[in-house]
Amino acid sequence: MEKQIIISVGREFGSGGHEIAERLAEHYNIPLYDKEIFDHVEEKGFIRADVAKHFDEKPINPVFYPTMMDGTYLSLEQTVANHIFDFIRLKGDKEKESFVIVGRCAEYILRDNPNMISIFILGDREVKVERVMNKYELDRKSAYNRMKREDKLRKTYHNFYADGKWGDSRSYDICVNSSKLGVDKTLEALIAYIDLSRN
Repeated sequence: MEKQIIISVGREFGSGGHEIAERLAEHYNIPLYDKEIFDHVEEKGFIRADVAKHFDEKPINPVFYPTMMDGTYLSLEQTVANHIFDFIRLKGDKEKESFVIVGRCAEYILRDNPNMISIFILGDREVKVERVMNKYELDRKSAYNRMKREDKLRKTYHNFYADGKWGDSRSYDICVNSSKLGVDKTLEALIAYIDLSRN
């Protein structure tokens, strides 16, 4: 049986991290879990996929926080997060499946799995803004504001559940600025790093 490989990809919005994750999955011929994870969560009978998508990677509403602390109520945000974390643990720890996963604190959830390689992809602000403008057909100001909003949500979500800080190099095996090399060369560099790490 081929050795398990799990590639966790954290990313700044507009960095090309999702594209890189897709291409890593294609290169190693393994599944990618990002939006696809909701179908699997629904199949397990946890929560409907459309509901999970709406509350995915969303910080907990502070209005509910005091109630949650006494154990009497879990917000939908935390319920979705818990089910997704359980799914990640199942895939990583029990099923011994190889896969690429985007975000969702996977580098923290599977931190004890020796077959996981955790990556964080960042980028220069102007390069990211240009990417967001082109991808979502936004003007510069709207693209920048969306980028700031999405990264704030990801950071708040991650830092609530994980010990390590979102984007902090100490929380990952490798951090790379995709703006320096471009997506293609960044992908090549990451594949070389992953292959060397597995030997």
